[in-house]
Amino acid sequence: MFLMCLLLGGIGGLLAATVRSPEPARARFTPPRERPFDFRLRDQEGRLTSLAQDRGKVVAIAFAYTSCRDVCPTEGNEIAGALSRFDPKDVDVMVVSVDPVGDTPARAREWLMRRGLPRGAGHFLVGTRAQLEPVWRAYGIVPLVASRAEAEAAMRSSATFWKANPYRPGQPAYPYKTPAPRPVTPQSQEAYPDTADQQYRGLPRHGAGWDYEHSAYALLIDRHGVQRVGIPFEQLTADSLARDVRGLLAER
Repeated sequence: MFLMCLLLGGIGGLLAATVRSPEPARARFTPPRERPFDFRLRDQEGRLTSLAQDRGKVVAIAFAYTSCRDVCPTEGNEIAGALSRFDPKDVDVMVVSVDPVGDTPARAREWLMRRGLPRGAGHFLVGTRAQLEPVWRAYGIVPLVASRAEAEAAMRSSATFWKANPYRPGQPAYPYKTPAPRPVTPQSQEAYPDTADQQYRGLPRHGAGWDYEHSAYALLIDRHGVQRVGIPFEQLTADSLARDVRGLLAER
């Protein structure tokens, strides 16, 4: 059920397409056409947030952490670049934390601001591991496996980086750089890996090493609250996501 058929390795599932609009591209995946797991988590402003409250909008769900300097900001920039083309009353984005240690409301607010989203736009959902873990499992997400000390060190390092590189509206986004080659795990080549396994076994995506790797994809939910299209990080662009959103908005 839900997304238990998706690939954690980031290579994208080649599942049979059952949706006509929008047509999933190669290496995307078509999740079961049903309502996804809902949740009640607090966002960067402390507001209790759920998918049910966004019924009538097209919603993008993603998973990230605020200390990340490559995968997460790149993914967030692409999503923000796509959704900024639409009226906020029609679209929304929910980013679920994969780092309950480092992702505080204040850091979540700054992370969203750095994506070019105005204050109050979008939701970065934070919480304890106990609160977030049911969401990770329902969506087949492997979170950070870094220790508390490692996560706190990453948070301090990124805070120093942010202070030295303050956000300026309209500044160009840093391009994503593929990390140095690392051995590919056998599990990343499996067609249907065990989504209950909470250890990252996919392709290398993050320059900081395996302890900071996590599942990364975007999921689009239509106006009726039904999950429709999944896009692995490697296939996600603002233009392609905007086309998908436009197709879902055109549906009745």
